[in-house]
Amino acid sequence: SNQLLVMSAAGPTDGSADKWYSPVPGVSLDSRGSGGPVWSPDGKRMAAIYSTQLAIFPVSKDGAPTGPVKHVTEETASSPSWAQDSRHILYLSNDKFKILDVDSGAVQTVPLDLTYRQFVPKGSYVLHVGKLVDGTSQTAKNDMDIVISGNRIKSVQPHVAGRKAIDLPDLTAMPGMIEAHTHRESNMGERQGRAFLSWGITTIRNPGELPYEAVEDREAGDAGIRVQPRMFNTGYLLDGSRPYYKTSVAISSEAQMDRELERSRILGFDLLKGYVRLPDPLLSRMIKFGHRFGIPSTSHELFPAVFDGQDSVEHQGATSRRGYSLKNTFNRSYDDVMQLMSHAKISLTPTVFPGMTAFLTANPQMMSDPRLALDPPWLKEQMAALAKRPLSDESGIAKMVMDAQKAGVRIVAGTDEMDGMYYQAELYSYIQFGMTPYEALRAATVTPAELLQLDAGSIQPGKLADIVLVEGNPLDDIANTRRVKRVITNGRMFTIEDLLNGNAKNAPH
Repeated sequence: SNQLLVMSAAGPTDGSADKWYSPVPGVSLDSRGSGGPVWSPDGKRMAAIYSTQLAIFPVSKDGAPTGPVKHVTEETASSPSWAQDSRHILYLSNDKFKILDVDSGAVQTVPLDLTYRQFVPKGSYVLHVGKLVDGTSQTAKNDMDIVISGNRIKSVQPHVAGRKAIDLPDLTAMPGMIEAHTHRESNMGERQGRAFLSWGITTIRNPGELPYEAVEDREAGDAGIRVQPRMFNTGYLLDGSRPYYKTSVAISSEAQMDRELERSRILGFDLLKGYVRLPDPLLSRMIKFGHRFGIPSTSHELFPAVFDGQDSVEHQGATSRRGYSLKNTFNRSYDDVMQLMSHAKISLTPTVFPGMTAFLTANPQMMSDPRLALDPPWLKEQMAALAKRPLSDESGIAKMVMDAQKAGVRIVAGTDEMDGMYYQAELYSYIQFGMTPYEALRAATVTPAELLQLDAGSIQPGKLADIVLVEGNPLDDIANTRRVKRVITNGRMFTIEDLLNGNAKNAPH
């Protein structure tokens, strides 16, 4: 529960002196990420976000509520901040900053121009490669030229001798890969974007983030301010009571859901995601809103969401807090699950987390890969721990994934993790389950591009210039997707060395 915690400044350090308060019994603060509470400088009041609205309540000097919570706005609010006078509060309302005079109730909009311009490289160049894996053919083409103009592929043709080109005859060009389920972490800094690119990931789909961090992250990449993959984002995980993650928001009513959905539309999010405690009627409301405005929806749940027209489902297993059965276990798959997915014709992002152990058991040298130097210590420790775990029986996962593919379910590769090596483990798992390298590569490129309605995923004229240059042919061995030498994202080329050492430059402005 998102209660208020007041930590004792003295006494035991084991937390036994901490005090918890619920200003509104049975109702959570919206989010631990941007819902407050924030203490007024004079120590007399706190501001917080309840039901997507700004609220204040009086407190004693030790932080205990001394009166009722009072809603002071009817509009959507987020990220409250007190002025030094303890009378005014600055807050976000959808895409605007506003200042509230708490005593008079007057609200003033802060004029601020936050527009930006999407960066598109100027000029053209020709890329001469030894092999081309275009994403649509099951065989590679030899000795090809790719003409790139701005951020688009202008033409793809056999090599023209004597034409000025960037000559890379020992490399294979393949489509940039799409990570269909990961979560950007702003506290990992800009290194995370370079890390994703170094693994050949040129697009990420982030189904769950603090709304305004997600907007800033996407726009910084689009404007070329930050070297990173292109991003498809959602805001909060739309959850019911007692949300766990800071990226979740507790939805307690239809009115609150409507305000959250409208914020998602105004901020231009690419996806709506219901989470594990969201009641069925609110999940249905979310899906129908998305259909009305052309925003796809997803959740962990298969039933009953598919009957409302949910577009995709996350994780082969995943959690449910509403009593519904898991979609599978490690050693069991279920026919009714397969029938639901098949008839609904949805997309599935399996996120085969146990596959990392199998991958590292088969490829222990990967723990010495120089790309891991871009990760924070805790993430490397997590991977090292997985390398030491015993192998688990994944027969149920394998059968589910392959049965889904045969039934026409779109398999899109994603990991729910924050490092590109997990993505390589995901593709490795698909091969172990029975996919061909061509099928696994499509799950990483063409199919997620179709899900995102993105002009990428294949190397064809007119497509966005998202291209990875690797050693070896991925259609012979999917492991060659990790032998990255250069990456082209939105028409801009980076060497693996520049991505690793930080010399990859932001776009000129």
